[in-house]
Amino acid sequence: MKVKNIISVIGAGGKTSLLHKMSDYYLGKKETVLLTTTTHMMLEKDTDISCDIFSIIERLKNDKYCMAGKICDGSNKKIQALPLEILKGIMPYADNILIEADGAKHYSLKYPLESEPVIFEFTTDVYLVLGLWDIGKYCKDVIFRFEDMSFELGTKADEKVTFEHIKQIQEVYEKRLRKLGFKGKMHYIYSKKTDDGIVFLKE
Repeated sequence: MKVKNIISVIGAGGKTSLLHKMSDYYLGKKETVLLTTTTHMMLEKDTDISCDIFSIIERLKNDKYCMAGKICDGSNKKIQALPLEILKGIMPYADNILIEADGAKHYSLKYPLESEPVIFEFTTDVYLVLGLWDIGKYCKDVIFRFEDMSFELGTKADEKVTFEHIKQIQEVYEKRLRKLGFKGKMHYIYSKKTDDGIVFLKE
């Protein structure tokens, strides 16, 4: 199996931006990159939606990069996961597989369900992204699935986001991943908005 890294990016607050930064990094090292999802991603220019293993492999050979997925039912603007057998068939031809593995509806923070995140058992690394730009705002307004956080942790609707809330979310993600049996490397990334776009800070 050629693939070196199978990286899932989870959380909220810049997952897609981080995935593209990672893509640029590996492409700069002359390594091939497959970008895909286990949930949903916005369709981008030149995304391969054929679910044709030979088409995707050809793109990787020629361009070193391919974003691929299956078009979502009822939407021509989003992709969902490739069939697993196709993904496994591509592995020998990609140095790095980068996966958006969590949905957050464009919120800066997210509280995961018991069944989340959606990662493959062969994932080598997980990057948890959490946005910092809504600190000081009401939790109920800026945390995706706040109702679940309130039910499980007792977080009140009138509480304002602090870094302690962000650490609580981080700990819940860790528990969810352990329950899923994830044994790879965990990385923690905080994101901030600037005039030049989103910047990422490693814990």
